[in-house]
Amino acid sequence: MKAVIVGAADDFVPFRKRPGDIVIAADGGYAQPGVADAADIVIGDFDSLGYEPRGAETVRLPVEKDVTDTAAAAQTALEKGCGEMEFYGVLGGKLDHALANLQLGVSLAERGVKTVFRSKGYDVMFVCDGTLPITGRKGARVSVFSFGKSEGVTLEGLKYKLEDATLLSDFALGVSNSFEEEHARVTVGNGTLAVFVYEESDSVRS
Repeated sequence: MKAVIVGAADDFVPFRKRPGDIVIAADGGYAQPGVADAADIVIGDFDSLGYEPRGAETVRLPVEKDVTDTAAAAQTALEKGCGEMEFYGVLGGKLDHALANLQLGVSLAERGVKTVFRSKGYDVMFVCDGTLPITGRKGARVSVFSFGKSEGVTLEGLKYKLEDATLLSDFALGVSNSFEEEHARVTVGNGTLAVFVYEESDSVRS
């Protein structure tokens, strides 16, 4: 089962709700175009939205809490049994919230959840102790970042290749690579990577 989680950030791009999807709006994400009609659950403290929605299942959170509204939405998706999550509107706007959401993506990947963030012009995918196939137009940009220490990193089908390398969180060795072939692979033996895949002049999807 897949959860579509929508935040309030300005990098929102439209999505299509497919049969079986659960759409969860995190607070102000409910106000994104088309979300009110698609939302199954709305969760948050509603400080951004400014009101409590009607017509969908609503979960009100306290204003003072240890998790973001987006993280609470992801936890709800886990409780619903979702093994796949797509996030929209979670990387634009405030840089600190974008970083918090990237950390969330890492934690979900480490729990075995297939996770992707859809943004304007690029996607972010995550791979933990495994291989992530990616597809894109030749020359389109790809960046690979480690969260913590990632060992056994191999990049295939990209301009700048790595084989059994170690990436660290304090040195951006994997930034600004590009597709050399239409199909590429990012592998990590031990650790977690965030993979940014840019559309550039064409559509890029894994």
